[in-house]
Amino acid sequence: MKNIIISVIGICCTVCAVSVSCKKVTNFLDKPPGVDVTEDTIFSSQTQVETFITGIYNLGVHNGYPFLDQNARTNMDGIEAGLTDEGEGTASWFWPNGTWNIGNITPANGGSDFRWTDRWKVIRKCNIALERIDGVPNTPQGYKDQVKGEVKFLRALAYFEMLKFYGGVPIVQKRFQLTDNITGSRSSIDSLVQFIVKDCDDAVALLPSVYPATLRGRATKGADLMLKSRTLLYAASPIFNTGTPYLSMTDPANNKMICYGNYDVARWQLAADAAKAVLDWAPTGGIALITNQGTDKNYKYMWERTDNNEIIFASQEQPDLGYSFGGMAPSVPPINALCGYTVWLNFVKLYEKNDGTPETWDMAGGNDLNEKYAELDPRFKQTLSYNGSFWNVTLPNMQTYEGGQQAHGCYGGVWLKKAIPDAWNNTGSIVNMNWTIFRLAEAYLNYAEALNEAQGPIQPAYDAVNTIRQRSGMPDLPAGLSQSQFRDRIRNERSVEMAYEEHRFWDVRRWLIAENEGIMKGTFWGLKITPYPVAIPNNTDFSYLPYAQETRVFTKNEYLHPFPTSEVLKGYLVQNPGY
Repeated sequence: MKNIIISVIGICCTVCAVSVSCKKVTNFLDKPPGVDVTEDTIFSSQTQVETFITGIYNLGVHNGYPFLDQNARTNMDGIEAGLTDEGEGTASWFWPNGTWNIGNITPANGGSDFRWTDRWKVIRKCNIALERIDGVPNTPQGYKDQVKGEVKFLRALAYFEMLKFYGGVPIVQKRFQLTDNITGSRSSIDSLVQFIVKDCDDAVALLPSVYPATLRGRATKGADLMLKSRTLLYAASPIFNTGTPYLSMTDPANNKMICYGNYDVARWQLAADAAKAVLDWAPTGGIALITNQGTDKNYKYMWERTDNNEIIFASQEQPDLGYSFGGMAPSVPPINALCGYTVWLNFVKLYEKNDGTPETWDMAGGNDLNEKYAELDPRFKQTLSYNGSFWNVTLPNMQTYEGGQQAHGCYGGVWLKKAIPDAWNNTGSIVNMNWTIFRLAEAYLNYAEALNEAQGPIQPAYDAVNTIRQRSGMPDLPAGLSQSQFRDRIRNERSVEMAYEEHRFWDVRRWLIAENEGIMKGTFWGLKITPYPVAIPNNTDFSYLPYAQETRVFTKNEYLHPFPTSEVLKGYLVQNPGY
């Protein structure tokens, strides 16, 4: 751990270290007076502080668009959808294909955690800001308090991300000097969750509910409440809220680093209360579900329209070129991106019919594909691009049938559409998009899930999930469900509503179902589509034939990421079990 923190210190202190250690060599290497930026410079005025805080946001708030996250993602490609039944990146060199999908997660590759170093940088910068902000001259106290709230939120966000990756990690509450004893060990799950929640509780009193339009993207009370809600939901989930970890540590005394050591239903109630706090706050922040675009458009409007009223917190980094969507859009004529994501039948099966009953997919095949697509949950059509559907003005009629223009690599017969706006096309068009971190629909689903686990399927839990279903034209869940039945329905609802927003990979692991057949392990089903009748000019429908395209591997150790080998060898981190 000592070397982990020293590496962070080294990055942050490079300018100072160079200025101290380097001797004057030649006049050519001399810097003109006034160009060195020191910590004192940064905290000399409100303007300088703003630049510093902006840098923490840029480092601490990730963006799911691969080309906008290129500093973190080593190959500038791939999204988390390719790790689960949500999809498959159709280029073999996409990072999920060579790691998670073949069970090749090792400490050497770190499970493809691209932001390990960045999070420690964020934590150090936040600690510096907390120590120095009160000394900034000629700066209103209200602004200083707001900054404290923002950096406590950003520190909590960095620690939450490490909680979901690794379980307990060292807790650093101050910036270290080289003379400090900075050795440390992993925290327990309990201690880390308490630390994150305390930062959230401290921050919420200091943050505004809204900002001027020019400051969109900064942390609000709502963003802070959502972070607390998500943290407590994860803490209450089966992966942590148990006396028996998914695998035991080599020394069982260290199991507290990966689970609480007991099951406590009260943790679910805490999660429910935190989600309810978001719902109660929402009107104050001008936040509401999108419900005024029609049930066939509400969902798409939510993800396609920037800064809409459902978004609580989002990355505001903007695409500057059409290829910013590379790695998500299909490389099919006439659009040439990187490769895109095809969607497995495994995931398509999660979409109910629009009457709320399960769709029946005959694994021996059928001749009614168009009919099936037409009767699915309206969110299917607003999330995925399927045979015969509209992509954009460039591709008004997708052809994913055998021999069709968009069939190459489309194993599941369906391409991912969500997060790629209609306005983007193959001309290199400039399109501005948010990457949503928190939106209101998640709070409803968090509330329904946690309340069911705490008290059973009581009416407020029904009301929360039905609110989400109703805005997309789906009927209410049937009355009289058991707790187990409601659990299955809310998990399915979450999978559909939050699809491709980087939730599925974490949800199936916190629920401890990733190893179930067809989720992250086992057979993944493609769909062969042919015109029916065969003569295309006269076809009235298309036939489909499921086929086994891929077999994936998942082992229990993969419920948490491994710490990188380089960090464990420093002697302060206990590795997660099974690595």
